[in-house]
Amino acid sequence: MLRSFKVVLAVLSIIVIAGAAYGFAAANTVPDTNAGYAASVVSGYTVDSIVYDLDATDPTIVDAITFDINPTTGTNKALVVMLQTATGGSWTTCTLADGTLPEVHVTCTYGALTLASVTALNVVASDSLDP
Repeated sequence: MLRSFKVVLAVLSIIVIAGAAYGFAAANTVPDTNAGYAASVVSGYTVDSIVYDLDATDPTIVDAITFDINPTTGTNKALVVMLQTATGGSWTTCTLADGTLPEVHVTCTYGALTLASVTALNVVASDSLDP
């Protein structure tokens, strides 16, 4: 009797651990969200046309990352864009050039960024300049 209780307890433990691991694995999808106060809505941006510009002599080095950014709602173009290529890593301030407004072409230039160290592509954008 004690042996079957141990077996049942072990099986239940495995099921709980597997369920928790599945929950964490599925947590990497982030839905679109908005926030606001009164009449001021905070919305996001859409990033597309991402290009990793590799070094001509050493393709394991990223010279620059370029992409286009558009507001998800409204016509306020991005005025500040920063990029992080590894979670917890440093942020790079990017150069902006107007496209077909409100689209903005973004170029983030690097000196010696190894392709292997690019483990994330976190983008922060704002339609207002830092004071």
